[in-house]
Amino acid sequence: MKRPTYGYFSLFPLLLMLIACGCSNQGKTQLQGEVTYGGQPVALGTITFTPKADGFRAIQTIKDGKFDISAKNGVQPGEYNVLVEGYEEVPEDDPDQVAKKAFPDYSTSITVEAGKPIVIDVPQQ
Repeated sequence: MKRPTYGYFSLFPLLLMLIACGCSNQGKTQLQGEVTYGGQPVALGTITFTPKADGFRAIQTIKDGKFDISAKNGVQPGEYNVLVEGYEEVPEDDPDQVAKKAFPDYSTSITVEAGKPIVIDVPQQ
């Protein structure tokens, strides 16, 4: 008795399902916002979101006081510890110069909500 052949087309729905699951953002949201120090945009830095519970961690560069993390690389809505590191802008005429800290590392806690911009003002010390 000959076995029936289903061909490659019968695997197509399964392949689509696997691709859709693999491309899922798993409930993550885009993170956009601005970071200031004493009311002025942070020239250069990093911002790190670490969940207080289980979840994903995200880190992004701050440039001219702004950051943008895609939903693919974002975090799930919830409570996060946030670390901001700020540096002085490196002069264009000496790109090999190491950037100096603009302020001591700043930590705070925030609630991330889907679609809500994040604004952090690092207080002057």
